[in-house]
Amino acid sequence: MRTHWGDCKVWADYGLPMSTTSNEACKLFDASLTQSCGMYNEPSVGGIENSIKQMLASDPDFVMGHVLNNNLQLGGSEKPLHLNPELQAKITHLNSLKEKVQSITERERRHIDATNLFAQGRRYEAIQTWEDILIDYPTDMMAVRQAFLGMINMGLAQENKDILTRILPYYDVQTPGYSTVLGWQAFCLEENNLYDLAEKTARKSLELERCETYASHTLAHVYLMQGMHDKGIEFMLSTENDWNKCAFLACHNYWHVGLFHAEKGDFDSALEIFDTQVGVRTQKSKSDFNFTDASHLLYRLRLEGVNVGQRWSMLNETSDTYMFQHGIMFTEAHLFLKNACDEDKSVREKQLQSLKEYIKDSGTWDNKSIAKEVGIPLCEGILAFENGEYQRAVEILYPLRYNVIKIGGSNAQRDVFNQILINATLKSTDPKHHKLGRMLLSERQVAKMSDSWTERMMAKFVAEHG
Repeated sequence: MRTHWGDCKVWADYGLPMSTTSNEACKLFDASLTQSCGMYNEPSVGGIENSIKQMLASDPDFVMGHVLNNNLQLGGSEKPLHLNPELQAKITHLNSLKEKVQSITERERRHIDATNLFAQGRRYEAIQTWEDILIDYPTDMMAVRQAFLGMINMGLAQENKDILTRILPYYDVQTPGYSTVLGWQAFCLEENNLYDLAEKTARKSLELERCETYASHTLAHVYLMQGMHDKGIEFMLSTENDWNKCAFLACHNYWHVGLFHAEKGDFDSALEIFDTQVGVRTQKSKSDFNFTDASHLLYRLRLEGVNVGQRWSMLNETSDTYMFQHGIMFTEAHLFLKNACDEDKSVREKQLQSLKEYIKDSGTWDNKSIAKEVGIPLCEGILAFENGEYQRAVEILYPLRYNVIKIGGSNAQRDVFNQILINATLKSTDPKHHKLGRMLLSERQVAKMSDSWTERMMAKFVAEHG
């Protein structure tokens, strides 16, 4: 990982001039952006929080510094802008720089526009703005990062692959961020089922930077989606000291290890990963992203009939933080997985009712339409399944299959909803649903030629329905 940061001249030489005249601000922007893209804390600058603080102190009117700071706070499912007065004030200050900073560049103005759209929940338009910036400035890592993560959150897998493929010819080993962009492209290739090319690209990224966490993460996806559980475990554990330095993705990578164990039927090892890594990291960070990993892993084990004991209670504080924010539907769905298992059945009803009230709001958030079209029916299908209404669960979830991608996340993360559907077809009293379940499993056997979970489910169908 590099520790030499670019000053004003370096940024200008790369074709990305900035309006600040502070070399220190530029260097700290480089350090902060690099950490945010690599998902780690660089000790030489005191970590990302400190480098951002020092960056803004070096130039309080640093346009791109404020763009980065606001985008990081807006990321994921932080409080929507109307619920966050502190962030509103920061966005207002950012907008004031359009007039205050006389030397503001056209690129910086466009970044402010994109950040405003992002803050307003108009994520599709924000992504289009970042894409437009990349036509003129393909090595603008701020725009690449925002577009890449934004598209993951909106389920735009093909678009994500295409944009990274378009910009890569403008990078080489001398370009800052090259190994990161390769890691991101590898992930997008995997999400489009191009597993061989994804693996090749991820390994190229790791040859350049062995701690490139998104490349390691991509290989976990490649092995999982092909049912190569033992190979996945071996790879992740043999490279653990490389990828666990990247604190912001480490919990997710441990989730992958737990998932490998769960899918191969080694439930004790999966629980051990939850107890020693995923659960404790979620409790400590209270991160919504870590929460989705923890909720997902416990629910997958629940579907296998594993008694997870009181482990759900480890997630209570985090789920209480996010339950009524309705930031992104992916988080919402994983909150509902947890709440659907709560002994207090009123919790699930409160979340569902709050979500229904949310879509009545006059706001322009893209998440609102996703919640209406996919999110609420998905939660209702999960609720039907947990209530033992298996026929109704199938009738709700089956028509949603090809729309669930709109909630965001990866194929591996959303697979839990496929598994709920297949379990519902097994338990339904409708013979047609039994036929559907077998067909869905046959479909999985082609997509994942060596999949222990599919084999276990097929055996259950034979045992229960002949």
